Amino acid sequence: MKEFLEEIESDVSDIKIKKFDYISTKIVPSRNDTSLTFERGQDKIGKTIETCVLFVDIRNSVELNSTHNSQTMGRIYSVFSKSMLKVAKFHNGSVRNIIGDRVMIVFPVENCFSNAINCAITINHIAQEIISKHFPKVEFKCGIGIDYGQLKVVKVGIVRKGTENADNKNLVWVGYPANIASRLTDFANKTKDNTTVKVTYNPYDWSNIPAIGYTGDISRFWWQSRRNQGGLYLKSESIKYCNLEEFANSISFSADLSVSYSGGKLLKIEKQTNKIEFPSILITDNVYIGFKKTVSSKPSIVDDWLKFENHNIKDVKNVIYGKNLIYKI
Repeated sequence: MKEFLEEIESDVSDIKIKKFDYISTKIVPSRNDTSLTFERGQDKIGKTIETCVLFVDIRNSVELNSTHNSQTMGRIYSVFSKSMLKVAKFHNGSVRNIIGDRVMIVFPVENCFSNAINCAITINHIAQEIISKHFPKVEFKCGIGIDYGQLKVVKVGIVRKGTENADNKNLVWVGYPANIASRLTDFANKTKDNTTVKVTYNPYDWSNIPAIGYTGDISRFWWQSRRNQGGLYLKSESIKYCNLEEFANSISFSADLSVSYSGGKLLKIEKQTNKIEFPSILITDNVYIGFKKTVSSKPSIVDDWLKFENHNIKDVKNVIYGKNLIYKI
């Protein structure tokens, strides 16, 4: 064990000191790309590509596995994976990860927007009109997410002889677009609780509050300001809408003030319950704008996409668009 751990530490030290260089490409790299390196003692060479990345995921797969027998689920996973591989190739994309019920597809730079959107429509059609038809007792649905941007590709793993070689190396796709596309996939074809809290409060009167850096007891200062008739808060009322996590982070409890609100004097809170039903295909505004340019003569394809600005999806700062599209055949 000591020797093994020393070997791992040596690997870490080796990778830590080596330089990482990236070559720009317009073609989707594969793990057999000989220009990508991972060997000990070499500077690592990766690639960058600015393109669309798509993730697709089977909805409620855990529940499906608990409801249906292994024969049925084995068939479901087989037809799903085989279909995704064929769909990707048909739309000039490359499958770069299959992890259980989630598939990652990356597209060459040329025509990436139209290829990615058309691929998403085809996947959605297959899920709703073909797989569901052949497995009527299975509530089969997919969620699809697409983003566009720069991805850095690094080969990871080790070389082994024999049948284990392919399973011991892979590509890692580093970059915001891959993370965002995957996050959109988590919400596509789902209903999200979008409960908010309406907070009514008197804002702080910053002209009557100690300068930044004040380290005294704010509760004592509050009582002192009351005695001085200065007032800690403005008389005007403000309203702020925040999600449950933001509201929880904005309040605190103390012996002197009971409940304190970070924005000022708390007057009233109202819980407003609502839900967002996301369609099966979700894309970022980066993809929407790029795709719209490619189909300017067919505005109906993009103009009626649903726009979600206040989606409250964690880590997704983009405006997102969604649509449940299938072919008329």
